Amino acid sequence: MSTQGTLGRASFFGSTNSQHLFRVNAGVPIEDALETVSLLQHYVNQLTLDAAMSDDGERYSWCALYLGEMAKALLDDVNDSMFALRAKP
Repeated sequence: MSTQGTLGRASFFGSTNSQHLFRVNAGVPIEDALETVSLLQHYVNQLTLDAAMSDDGERYSWCALYLGEMAKALLDDVNDSMFALRAKP
């Protein structure tokens, strides 16, 4: 298991003045971040399926969008962290 953690660089949901509303915290263990990404993506998939199968799909699609943005930010931060680890001499 790696002791590498997230860098806290990735953010999501920007406001109108280009400030980000949410950011990944630095120092989250990579394994925990990836487990969370997996869970978030599972719920995105479930909500997307529900949206596709329901006449009221719009109420599911916004939840899926938000969870998907969270998952992407975590993956981006894990990716940055892994590249930073490889770049160290």
